Amino acid sequence: MSVIDDVQALIQSVQPDTLERIHATVQAAICDGDPQADLLMSVLRGAGIGAPQDWTAALNHLEAAAYAGSDSARAQLALLGDGAEPDDWRALRASIRVDSWLAPSHKQVLSAAPRVVIIDGFLSPAVCDWVISRARGRTDRAKVFDAQAGAAADDTGRSNTAFEFSFLELDLVVLLIRARIAATIGFPATAFEPTQVLHYEFGQRFARHHDYLDPSLPGHAAEIARRGQRAVTFLIYLNDAFDAGETHFPLIGVRRRCPTGGALYFGNVDTTGVPDPRTLHEGSAPTRGEKWLLSQWIRIQAVV
Repeated sequence: MSVIDDVQALIQSVQPDTLERIHATVQAAICDGDPQADLLMSVLRGAGIGAPQDWTAALNHLEAAAYAGSDSARAQLALLGDGAEPDDWRALRASIRVDSWLAPSHKQVLSAAPRVVIIDGFLSPAVCDWVISRARGRTDRAKVFDAQAGAAADDTGRSNTAFEFSFLELDLVVLLIRARIAATIGFPATAFEPTQVLHYEFGQRFARHHDYLDPSLPGHAAEIARRGQRAVTFLIYLNDAFDAGETHFPLIGVRRRCPTGGALYFGNVDTTGVPDPRTLHEGSAPTRGEKWLLSQWIRIQAVV
């Protein structure tokens, strides 16, 4: 079995010490010379799984994976690094500035209540292309959270497709995107749901809906008790080669889309944490081309 198989088995076991066992398993594989193990450890240290979060250690493991021959590690270093030869992994790693990912972004408030904000240039086009490449060809029909059953389900109002980054799908680029979002909105990344990439082909849409969970509905109430309310929705436009396709808030008169790398986020609840019906919105269909978004939902209490 590979180290990935071992980690997958541990994830499925759902033991109290699963995270620590995953970290120990990957560390043992590094000691055994498994080239995939350093790539996995870069994610563990970047996410703070089984050990405290440490970006320096995460990047060191990414560099080690690059020298061990990992194409993914090499591509990530080339994307994140600056001012170094493309195959000089040590120099590329040294040029990466995590603090620049965590620096405050300039915000433009479109609506104060409910709060709707846009940020130009949140991600570079190259990083956007990376995220799209991770999801292309791997999307499935996007689902909604069923209000009664409390589980994901198909819905006639949602025709787009989606790809979700499970733990074993994460990479350091995606973790840094999550860290930038966390720094921007002031929520810890531990409060994040799994990051998704949304894909809309011509005519596909997500009809008017709310992202918050309704505590009056059984399935939603159980989910709130388990993981907390969905407080914020953060969207990043990964491309702009399409027509229409705006995010539309009909009750407050806001209809907006962003250029490639631009972000739009909004609070789903008011300042007291109560769901805000004015956040009704829709993902409009592109009338030409295809639309790619990164979607991040954030809970009020940390997901564990």
